[in-house]
Formats: sequence, C-alpha cells, structure tokens
Amino acid sequence: MKLWIVLILIIGGVQCDGFSDQVFKTLNIGEGNACYRTFNKTHEFGCQATKDNENGLIVRIDKHEDFKNLDSCWRSFYPSYSGKFWAMVPVDLIRRDSISMLKSSDCLAGIVLYNSNQSMHPDEKTTAASHDGDCPNAASDYYFQNDTEAYCERKFNSRGSITPDGLMRMDWRVQMIFINNSTDLDVIKRCYSMFNTPREDGSTGYPYCGMSFRMTNMAAGNSEICYRRGKNDAKLFQMNIDSGDAPQLCGAMHSDNIFAFPTPIPTTPFNDTHHSSKYMMVASRMDSFGMIPEVSVGEVSVLTSIISVLAAARSMGDNIEKWKKASNVSNRNIFFSFFNGESLDYIGSGTTAYQMGKGMFPQSLREDRAHIHPVLLEELEYVLEVQQVGVAEGRKYYVHIDGDRYDQDRTPTDKIMDKIERGLRSHGFDLEKPSGSQRKVPPSSWHSFAKADSKVKAVLIAPFKEEYDYKRINSILDKNQWTSDEKEKAVQEIEAVATSILAASAEYVGLETDDVVAKVDKKLVTTLFECLITSNFWFDCDFMQKLDGGRYHKLFDSYGFNEKSTYISMETHTAFPTVLHWLTIFALGSDKETLNVKSEKSCSHLGQFQAMYTYTWQPSPYTGSFSCLKSAIVKKVMVSPAVDPSTPEEEMNTRYSTWMESVYIIENVNLYLMEDSSFEYTMLIISVISALLSMIAVIRCSEATFIVDEGEPAAEGGEPL
Repeated sequence: MKLWIVLILIIGGVQCDGFSDQVFKTLNIGEGNACYRTFNKTHEFGCQATKDNENGLIVRIDKHEDFKNLDSCWRSFYPSYSGKFWAMVPVDLIRRDSISMLKSSDCLAGIVLYNSNQSMHPDEKTTAASHDGDCPNAASDYYFQNDTEAYCERKFNSRGSITPDGLMRMDWRVQMIFINNSTDLDVIKRCYSMFNTPREDGSTGYPYCGMSFRMTNMAAGNSEICYRRGKNDAKLFQMNIDSGDAPQLCGAMHSDNIFAFPTPIPTTPFNDTHHSSKYMMVASRMDSFGMIPEVSVGEVSVLTSIISVLAAARSMGDNIEKWKKASNVSNRNIFFSFFNGESLDYIGSGTTAYQMGKGMFPQSLREDRAHIHPVLLEELEYVLEVQQVGVAEGRKYYVHIDGDRYDQDRTPTDKIMDKIERGLRSHGFDLEKPSGSQRKVPPSSWHSFAKADSKVKAVLIAPFKEEYDYKRINSILDKNQWTSDEKEKAVQEIEAVATSILAASAEYVGLETDDVVAKVDKKLVTTLFECLITSNFWFDCDFMQKLDGGRYHKLFDSYGFNEKSTYISMETHTAFPTVLHWLTIFALGSDKETLNVKSEKSCSHLGQFQAMYTYTWQPSPYTGSFSCLKSAIVKKVMVSPAVDPSTPEEEMNTRYSTWMESVYIIENVNLYLMEDSSFEYTMLIISVISALLSMIAVIRCSEATFIVDEGEPAAEGGEPL
C-alpha cells in the first residue's frame, strides 16, 4: 500500500503540461475567415495546417519597411526564441513587392490579415491590388480554346495583378486567417503589445505571447482526384464503421443564378416544339473572390454593375406593357441574367450554355404540365454585359465586340451601339466604338456561349479599353472609402450605363426610346449604392430592412452570412443571392393582378403548376407592407456540367469549370504565454524535489498514521464501535 502511494505521488509530481500549453484566450473563427484548399482540374491551391505551421510567436508588420524582418526572422528582437511566427499584416500591404517575401519565408507559421484604418481609395492609380491573375479565366477563353490565341495572350489585368497567376492560385506553406471583428483584433494587438513589443534596446525576453490555429482539409491533389474519390463506389472503402456514413471530401462550387424575363416567354403544351423567338441577354456577374476566397465584397467587380442592371430592370418593369407590345410585334425578347461563379471559369454562364444546348433552359420539360418554350442557343443573338461601372477615367466608356461575328451582319450591331452611345451622352459620357485589337471580347460571360454556338454576338460596355484601369478586380481591397465627389460620379456612371442598357434593349425589340422608356430612377440608384456599397452589411439601410421584412436569418456561423461577401463557395453560405433575388422581384414584380391576395399562403397557392410565373409574398422596400408579387423570375442552382452527376457522360475537362473546395475542419485561435525551456526544466526539477520530499514523508509514516478514528483498532478486533 505504501508503494502505491509513493508511485502516485511521483507521477503526480512530475507529469505536468508545459507552461506554453496553458491557453488564456480563445477566439472563435467562423467558416470563410481562413484560407483553405481549392482545386481545379490539375492543381490544388490554398492553405493546410501542418505540425510546423500551427504555433508561433505573434509579430506585427505595420509598414512596408517591416518586411525586412522576414529575412532575419526577427532574431534580433527575440534572440532566445527559435520557433516560428504569426505575422499580423494589414491587407493593403499585400503587394507585388511583399507577396514573394511572405510566400518564401521559412520562419512564418501563418498570417493574420486585417483591414487597416488607412483609406483604401486614394492610391488606386498607383497600387496594384487585384488578387486575380494577368488574364482572368484564361483557360476558359473562347479564343484560346478555339486555337486563335495563345494562352494569356492578352493581359487585361497586368496593371493590377499582384502575381501573374493570381493569389487564389497559390499553394501556401503558411496558414492564413482574416479577422474583421474589432474586439478580437484588439485582443491580439494587446497580447502583442504587453509581451512581444521590443524594448528600447531592440530586443525582448520571455514570456512571449504565442498563437495557435489549425485548419484541416479533407481533400488533396486536384478536383479530378477528389471527384473520383467522392463517387459512391469509392466511398464504400471510406465508410465510417461506427456511423455508416461515407465522408465527403470536397464539393463543386455552386450557387444560384437568377434569370428574369420582363417580356415572358410563351407557354405551350409539352409536345409543342415550335421555336421562333429571338433573344438578347442582359448579363452581369454576381461573384468575386479574394486572397482568402470568401473575403470579397466585390464593389466594382460586381455590385456597381448589378445596380445599373437593376435600375434598368426597374424602369422596364414600370413600363412593362410597352415592352411586351414591342416584343410581341418583333418576336424579340429581353431577359436578364445574373451569373454566379463567373470569376472561376464561368461556372454560371457555362452551365447555362450547356442547358440551352440540351433544351433545358430555363427549365426542364415535364409531361404533366405546360412548359416554357426552351431558350435555345440558336435563338440567342446577343449577350449584352456591363463591367466595372463607376470607376471610369474621365467620362469615357468603351464597347467591345467580336469582330468576326460583327462582320457577318454589321447593321443590327451598329444600331445597338448607336443607342448605347446616345444613352451615355444623355448623361455627359462619351463612347468609343471598337477598332483594331478591340475587336476581341475581354473576359466576360459571352465566352461560354461563344464556345457553344458560332453566331452569338457580344456587346460589352466597360470603362476600359485594352487593359483594366481598375486595379482591384477580385480582391479583398475591392472595398473603397468613396469620397462624396467619387460617389456622385459613380452614381452618374451607373445611371448613364442603365440608360444605355434600356436604349440598346429598346432598339433590339423595336421600341421607340422616349423620355419615359429610357427614364432611370436616380433616387433608386443612389439608394442601392448606399445599401449595397456604403453600408457595412446588406440589411443595414432602411430600404433593405423594409425589403427584408424579417425574412432573413443568419443561419450559419460563416463569413458570408455575417459579412458582405460575393464569393460563390461550395455550400452557398452567403446571403447575396437571396438579396439579389429579392431586389430582382422588386424591380420586375407586380401586384396589379393580386391586390385581393392577403396572405402568404394564398400567394404561394397561385404559383402551383405555373410554368412561367412565380408569386412571392414580399414587402415593399418603401413602405414595408407585404403584397403578392407576380413575376417571371427563375432562381436556379447551377453546378458545372463537368461535375454534375445528372450528366455522367461529361468528363472532367477544360471546357467547363472544374473548381472545387475541400471540406475542412476549422479550429479556434488560441492565445497563450510562451516561456523558455529553462522555465520548463525549473518546474520539472521542482516537481521532482516535491515528489522526493513526499516520498520521504510517506516512508516515515506507519499504518497508525493514517488511522483517524480511535474506534478502528477495536473494530478490527471484532468489538462493536
């Protein structure tokens, strides 16, 4: 018995955790706030935790000169420390001259990115800050796949790209997190200032403030490998014996595309296959990305263009009878397309082109009901797209077309360009028409349709000529602090582009453009600018709060549901498609035929067995009062045909997007104090001495020492107590 007591005391005295393992602060990091793995067909990109990049001492890089410490690994400041570091870096310091140092450093465990207090807009003309490459979507370019251009022959984004291939296409050896919560950021900064700030002599000593973080990815390799391992026959060998579930390793990026038909497509019985309509698609992308993919507001990459399209749609909706009459006479129709996943090899438009080729757009045919005439590729004449609205140098815009297709029949396109020019000039902007090298189309959704059909024409309206002037396309920094003058000019540009969309659309359907048809609500443009761009979150303004009407709920602890994000993602954990869907219904929906509908249940019943129309119980953003809005708006989840299980004949290829994300496990950030090894040895010596003293004390004891009840000896002799 004495021996067991001695052993217990010895083990208790010497078995203790190191001081550095004692966490004193835990910070929760939600989904989307950290760098994780993404894949295309051939490569993997992003970050992964290893035993070498989980823990490190916190340091700060506050100005460009601080990057020189990466070469010396801060040894002059922390001479007794030999481990790795977590560097706090403001996102505006991620530049061409710093990114190579961060990527090649051998002493970094990870990077903590945060927004600095510096203005993000004044250096726009000089600072390259795009996280995309020189040639966005180069592998999916129509001219490259059609063998008429070399890969990345036209470098549209070379002025703005930080690296030629883009920051999202980098495989990092370090981990990264983005902290936007000011309270959490202050905790890390205080921890640094209390323990890690160098003394006057330039050095410091223990204890230090350390940080640990771990992001574990389930998939590796490339999207083809992950897709193969995710098939059902492969999952049989991965099944969890306890739960019976097959683990998911990765998933294809997908989200909602939104299509709106102000002049509705006729419905017919199922067996009627007559097609005679022609279409112009007014398109805008709705996604962006950043160095950490989901941290991407996309103000100029996405939002300003969407506002111009919404403003045009609202004007069209206010005069819908005129547009319907003109479309019926000319048999030409306009419809709006908001594509998701365009920044990643055209996921949204590529899927749409595929479905048009199969006769499945905008819906699959069903024998039990009437259906919409499928919109076929040969019926699509024009893709009219707007890009990067609001940042024009001076007051000039450009129109881009494909010269070969333009030469087939110039007159209709010339008329459309003339109307665009008139629309812009009515607001004091000029238009330069294409010539020479401009006779090829920059990265845009048209490329998806051009690859599928030889006659679809492009009309792209943008404020750049041969290269992007705006240097923050697809970037964490595509979030500007607009001055009042910049904001007013941007609103003017949005209004001018919206007017040009209306003018071009009216020309196409044969509608005379008068002051009513081409009238854009500038107050609405200003309101949408304030709500979608100036506000901190989508529902911070009164207009959006009324449009919400209590319908939006932050269902997940993810970046996209709590911050403004336009990233597509694998799980569609973002609020933006919902926001845009509601705004599109507001723009084109009508309650003229449903004034007697007084409940959500009654409204939903109207939509049963409908082929074209949807009925939505939605409040007015002006009054907050709910009504039943009738509209021809389709919200569709789009998955690339390359990985869509419903089209098994398609193999992984480069014609369609192959972008995927790894399933990952994200842990909390732990802050702790770090002591040197001598402290650990000292504590170990103290514990051993304590154990020896305890052992000596126990050995000197007899059994009588542990008898505390005087009646116990008598009880042991058989006498009652």
